This record gives sequence, structure tokens and C-alpha cells, in this order.
Amino acid sequence: MKMFNEYVKHYENDKSDNTIESYMQAIKQYYEFMNENGFSTEEEVIANSNVLNLQKFRKELASKQLNPYTINARLSGLKSFFQFLVYAGIMNENPMNKVEKVSTASVEQNTDYLTEEEYKRLLTTITTKLPNVKQDNFEYIRARDLLLVSLMLQTGLRISEILNLTVNQIDTENKKIKVLGKGKKLRTVVFTDVILTLLQNYIDVRNTLDIKDTEILFLSRNGRKMNRSNVNTNLKKYCERADIHKDITPHSLRHTCITMLGESGLSVAKIQAIAGHTSSTTTSRYLHVKADDIEEYIPKLF
Repeated sequence: MKMFNEYVKHYENDKSDNTIESYMQAIKQYYEFMNENGFSTEEEVIANSNVLNLQKFRKELASKQLNPYTINARLSGLKSFFQFLVYAGIMNENPMNKVEKVSTASVEQNTDYLTEEEYKRLLTTITTKLPNVKQDNFEYIRARDLLLVSLMLQTGLRISEILNLTVNQIDTENKKIKVLGKGKKLRTVVFTDVILTLLQNYIDVRNTLDIKDTEILFLSRNGRKMNRSNVNTNLKKYCERADIHKDITPHSLRHTCITMLGESGLSVAKIQAIAGHTSSTTTSRYLHVKADDIEEYIPKLF
């Protein structure tokens, strides 16, 4: 897989770790698909990467009942790989230019997000101690999860941005966070005094525990960096206890924030900047109301 390795090496410093991982998974899956269809070497895979075989691969992905966004991410990974091969002189043209992405209309209509009453219920649930939980464990988990969920709801940060957030990225004096988002693009988001109080409380509680000094903000009880699965599992438990009967994921919190920004009257352009979207089309998918001003919006949330 010489060209595959060359591709990864070429883009590893230009794209986010999540994008590289996603594209690698897409290309590997495509190679496996082509191997199963009689093309055993990388040279054969590349030589037979035509529109017909790519459409068959697209159909194969759809048959696995994957989320349309997941399928399109796989196709984007292949398109990027083939474009690299064009630049390298291995291919004359990018065959993915003639392969359409799958429709995401059904997903856009059914994506779950929280109403104001629901997210307030969720936050209350996080602060409610269960009888069988030790007090010191509860104090830490409550402080951490209340900050994490509140921060996502107020700033719309991606879960990858939250998990990689360091203490040094947070300007407590000006209540701003410098975020390195998709495509390693830097943007700044703002937060309120409520978040500042939650942050200070979490740091105070964390400092009382036997946790090694680390710049990563959100850690597990034993001092390890949290992952998506940790956050998703905790969120599912909180929603169940809060009697929220929706498929709420960390992305749903981001969706909730962007939706409320739209309902507050903030312009699509400003929401796009806050969310770190490359295209206003992406931003519009989240909005159920269009409209214009962040100073009036943020205090309403908390």
C-alpha cells in the first residue's frame, strides 16, 4: 500500500487527526472491497478505480445501513485520495468527481436536539447525586460533566474540540477560548460568567484529587484523557434519568446550541463563524429559524 502510505504522510500535517483517521478508514475499506472483487494488489485497485466500481462501493456502504453522513465521509476520503493520485501523476482524472454523494435529507429532518426545558432538566440531573455513588466521586464527576455539557451547549464546540481542550487555551480574564478546529483552523469562542464559575469549581475539585498535572482539561476519575465513548455513555445515562426520550449524543449538544443561536436571531454568517463551519450551507442544516446578534443571545442560554 505504497501510495496509501504516501497519501497519509503527505496530509498528516495539513488535516486534523480525526479527518486523517476517517479518510484512512475509508480508503482501507475501499481496498478491502476491491480485494473481495478480485483486485488483489494496490496497482490493480488503482487501475480499476472507475466510476462503475466506485458506484458499486457506494451501494455497498448504503447496504450496511450506515448513517448518510458516514457514507459521505467515506466518499470524501476516497475523493481526497484520488485527487492526491492525480497530483502525483498516477491517475489522469479523479473518478469520484462523477460519483454523487447520498442524500442526507432524512437525517437532517430527524436529528435530535434538546429544547430549553430538556437541557435544563439534563443539567439538573447532572447535579443530582445517586444514593450508591461515593461523595468524592460524585463531586468530581458532577463538576466535570456539568462544565463539559454546559460548555458544549453554550459554545457549540465539537466533541473532538472539547476532548482536546487544554487549560492554556482558555482565557479566563476575557472569557474566551481559542479553538483549533477542522482543517486546523483557529477560531475564538466566548463564554459567560456561569461557565467561568463552573470552570473554576471543576479546577478546584480536580486539584484535590490525586491526578497528575496535565494540560488536558477534561479527565476521567483516574486522570486519563476522556474519549467520545466516555462522554456518550455518560450522556445517555443522564438523559435516561432526566426522562429525555431522544437519541442524544455529544453532537446533539452542538446541534442544540446552533439551533438556539438561530432562534435567538443571530445571523447565519455569525453562527457559521462560531461553529467553525466552512460553508453556510452546513450551518443552515442546523437552523430551524433564520435571522441577527450574539450579545443579546449568550446571556439567555444560562
